[in-house]
Amino acid sequence: MTAIKASSKARLKSIFDKYFYYVHSVQSADHDASLLWKMMRNLWKGPLPKQPCMQEDFCGTAALCYEWVKLGQNHRAVGIDLDSDALAWGVEHIAKESNYKSLDRIELIHGDVLSDHKKKPHMICALNFSYFFMKDRTTLKKYFQSCKKTLSRNGLLVLDAFGGPDYQLPHSDRRRNSEMKFTYWWDVEQFDAISHEIKCHIHFKRDGEALRKNVFSYDWRLWTIPEITDLLKEAGFKSIEYWAEGLDKHGDGNGVFKPIRSERECQTWVIYIVAS
Repeated sequence: MTAIKASSKARLKSIFDKYFYYVHSVQSADHDASLLWKMMRNLWKGPLPKQPCMQEDFCGTAALCYEWVKLGQNHRAVGIDLDSDALAWGVEHIAKESNYKSLDRIELIHGDVLSDHKKKPHMICALNFSYFFMKDRTTLKKYFQSCKKTLSRNGLLVLDAFGGPDYQLPHSDRRRNSEMKFTYWWDVEQFDAISHEIKCHIHFKRDGEALRKNVFSYDWRLWTIPEITDLLKEAGFKSIEYWAEGLDKHGDGNGVFKPIRSERECQTWVIYIVAS
């Protein structure tokens, strides 16, 4: 989890800062950065880039960018998002208060990921299902084509996707952060089997306080893996792999992600898609 100083935690406790609670609930930027680096090391054709550059699309607070540059003194990152408030929050609460000494290796862009920002990253990622807001094939294919054009030679595009029968019915998953003393819920409000449109929310409740509903809300299309794969191929990507977490003897996640060929009989699943 992205580190934030205790003084910041104490100050944020007196108010409700939605970005703070997002970072400490549904996001694991340090884990994702390490996994992305593992994917690059495993899949890059030829010698690794001397200055590996990762572009985080729909980056929000850009927490992943800050974690990426911590992985090596030559790592570089670009974060792009239309939400200026989220970008500013990351600069204020992640960059400054974590004493990062490598901010010159991070570039944040307040803009549209479909615009040409004249970058040539070695990897582009769109995580936390951020691209699911693109509900039609034309728009999503245009985004994948833009990624293909933007990437450097041999570059990788990394996406995540979720699904499973449980997500096709309204339900709420409760999670607890005991250290920060709050509870949050991932709430599936509705799912349409015809359009595959899905509406979800994140609710938060700090100990001793009332429930805050719909702090984050999402109106998405629940894209399937075959649909995403077909669009990636149409956009010009030739090689596509699927990565998932292994299971321990109790059937729980073991923290080790590796390529898979199939994912069967899962009520819920999260898979990373790596295209090149």
